[in-house]
This record gives sequence, structure tokens and C-alpha cells, in this order.
Amino acid sequence: MVDFSDLIIPTLEILYESKKEMSIREIDETLISRLNIGELDLELKHKDTKQSEFSYRSSWARTYLKKYGLILNISRGIWKISDIYNGENIDDKAVVLAVRNNQVYIPISKLEENIDIIEENCDDIAANNDKYIKELSKKYHNYKVALFLGAGVSMSANMPSWDELVASFLVNRFRNESKKNLDDNIVDELARIAKLNSDNSPISQTRFIKQNIEPEIYLELLKESIYHNEKSININNDLFEVLTNLIRYENCVYIKDIITFNFDNLLERKFEQKYIAYQKFTNYEEIQNQNYVNIYHVHGYIDKEATPDEVDLERIIFSEEQYHKMYNDVYNWSNIKQINALREKNCLFIGCSLSDPNMRRLLDIAYDKSEAKHYAILKKEDIKLPNSMSKDSNAYLLYQNFHLKNRNDYFNSLGINVIWIDDYDDIPKILMEIINIK
Repeated sequence: MVDFSDLIIPTLEILYESKKEMSIREIDETLISRLNIGELDLELKHKDTKQSEFSYRSSWARTYLKKYGLILNISRGIWKISDIYNGENIDDKAVVLAVRNNQVYIPISKLEENIDIIEENCDDIAANNDKYIKELSKKYHNYKVALFLGAGVSMSANMPSWDELVASFLVNRFRNESKKNLDDNIVDELARIAKLNSDNSPISQTRFIKQNIEPEIYLELLKESIYHNEKSININNDLFEVLTNLIRYENCVYIKDIITFNFDNLLERKFEQKYIAYQKFTNYEEIQNQNYVNIYHVHGYIDKEATPDEVDLERIIFSEEQYHKMYNDVYNWSNIKQINALREKNCLFIGCSLSDPNMRRLLDIAYDKSEAKHYAILKKEDIKLPNSMSKDSNAYLLYQNFHLKNRNDYFNSLGINVIWIDDYDDIPKILMEIINIK
């Protein structure tokens, strides 16, 4: 006996070829003739009912075709082909899978039309890269650009990501309180376990793991978590080299204000290596020197050699309660410094995901809804797919392009023009273009 899925395509072909309404009896008789169904199979009953097994399976074939949108049940027992079906090849397994995933049929012509429209939009988005780089270069050479640097910048020098930092802090606290000498393999495995079992919001997780810690121990654990991989830190990578060239090129300082969300001192180390005069700020009390490049650590700063009296732990935005305190006080130093930069300069975001709600709120506050004046270099997201789907599928292309356009429109609504990249290695090349275009 044929399976119901084997009846899907023949049923579709019969209705398409007839170009007219057909009764169930007419469909079944044509199927029997076309597929040479034998008398023995036709006499077989479905379980303990009077309905034949063939008729039962045929009804399921029609049900799947109907749910997929290829045929219509216009009245009791009467069927016809759907107007949207144009005779293109259909795979029975694809029909079954689609229906079980609550998907409906879209003609290739319609799908290609949608893809063409969205691809046109995406082509426009990609074409904007050159436009934005030229605009940014002009503003850069007129000394109008400020930098916002996120975790991605430090990660390029082998510093931990935020998730890795939280996992490392948890492991260091465990090691400190267990009073045991743990070998490096155990420490690495603990870090991997901690990362896999982290909270959906790492910043809320830190609230739990920093409870009941003395300030001195808290600082030491933070320092160890930030700089634990000191030997592998590389401030001579391409991004750091080009970034310092962007800030000071041919003995001319083009960028005076840098806002960083990173706790580390890597940028300061690079400036010292390049003999770039700078001063760092973690609060509003310090006086600016107009001849220096200003580095504002708006989430706090922790030097590797810092002592407890040199670090204001209240200004280290590492846990949920500190984040909430900053978020709820729009007039604190960190927020004011960011808003001023957003209002007074054309800001370039590098290594920032722009997923921080407080950052997006400040962008909203500073944006006067005129033409977008800030810029961000962002990597296109890698789209996750079901195991059964490939990146060659039309659905993937449609979703990928639609997703990119949505993200682009969203950031534009915050006053940000996005320069989209496929790989993080593209960032130094873009920065060099900004330097060289005049």
C-alpha cells in the first residue's frame, strides 16, 4: 500500500491538469488508474472502519495539500487547484515538513520577487558603506569625531569578552573561598562550566556572585579576572595600530575625546608606547588638559597594579545594582559625559554591540530626530538555521536580508549610520580608509 505522502504529488498533478473542480470520487479513481493500485489494496479497510485504507491515505494527502495552500476544498467533497499554484515542481517531503512547521506555499516567482525587493534594499545598505566612510572621513579631518570603544576593541588584544569576564570572576571567587590549589586544567574546566551555565543577563548574574565580598577581595578578584591572561595580551595587533593612527596621524591629533566602556588599561599602554599624551577620567572631579587626548572610562577603570585606595569601586559598573544606579540617574557623570559627546560630536562606535539599554536611551535623549550624525561599525549577524535547512535556501536569503534591513532601520532611528562588515578583520581597513580619504 502506498503511503499518503506518495499520493501528494499525483493528487496535485491531477487537479492541476484538469483545470476544473473534481469530486473525491473522481480524484481517487484517477489516482487508482494512474498509480495502478491493485484490487487487494483497495479492499483493505482502515482499522475497524468501513473506509478503505487507500481512501483514508488519499484524504490525508489532500489535507496536507490544502494546509500547504496548493488545493482548495470549495464545498463538501469538491476540490480544485489553488490559483497561486503555477505547475512548478514540488517535493512531497517538503510539503509534509512545511505543514508540520506551520508553513504555507509561496510560489518561486513571488519569493524571488520578495527577495529581489529586499536584496535591492540590502544592496542600497551595502552601497551606503562607501558613502558613510567618505562622510566620516570629512568630519574626521575637520576634528569633529569622538570615539566610543566597546569590549570588541579589548577582545582584539586577547582580553576576555563580558561573558568570559563574569565566568572568570566566578571561578576566581570559588578558588579564593575554597582555599584549594587548583591546577590550570581544573580552572579552565570550571570557567567553561560557568560560561555554559551563565544567566541570560550576565550583569544580573554578577549581583549574585559578588555578594558578601570584602572590597579589597572584590578588587583583587576583578583585577585577576581582567588581566589573568596577561602574557597573551597583544596591543600590537592591527586594530590597536590603526586605531592609534586614527587618533594621531602624522603628528596631528584628530580625535581628542574617547569614551570607553572597558575597565582595562590597554589603550593607555598603547598611547604610552606611541608617545601620545593622554589623561584618563573616571569622574567629573579631575581637570582637563586641553593638549591631551581625553580617555573617559564611563564604566570605571582598574589598572593591573591598582591599590584599593586608587580605585573607586562605586564607579565600577560590573553588577546589576551599579548598573541600575547609573541608569536611574541620568545626570551622573558617566551619562552626562556620553550625552555631551553625542550632542557635540560625530561619534564613531567601534567594538560596541549597542545592545546596552542605557546606551540606547542616551542615544534617544541626544538625537534631535534630524539627519543621523553618528556612525557604528557593526558585523552582520550570523543567522542560526534549523539542522534541516541550508544557507542556499530562499527562506534563509529572505530572512537574512530582511533581518539586516530591520537592524539597519532600527539603528538609523537612534541617529546611527551603520557601516556593515562581514568580518571583524575589516575594521582596520575601514579605519585606514577614513584616514586616507581627503
